[in-house]
Amino acid sequence: MKEDQRSNRYCSYEQIPLFLDANDIVKVLGLSRSNVYEMMRIESFPALVIGGRKMVRKEKLFAWLENREGASFDK
Repeated sequence: MKEDQRSNRYCSYEQIPLFLDANDIVKVLGLSRSNVYEMMRIESFPALVIGGRKMVRKEKLFAWLENREGASFDK
């Protein structure tokens, strides 16, 4: 991973915002932007729309990921 990408990542759970948008999820998970958008389109993804932006509560994101452990992003 490039140095500038590492410096843009959150260092602890407490630093992660309560609500995350796609850019925050990129920083938290280290995924590409296209992978994050693909993940956010999955029907079961716990997103809500705030001001036209898809957002997710950090607790819901981590719970959703834990429940999908071993699954693909295909659906």
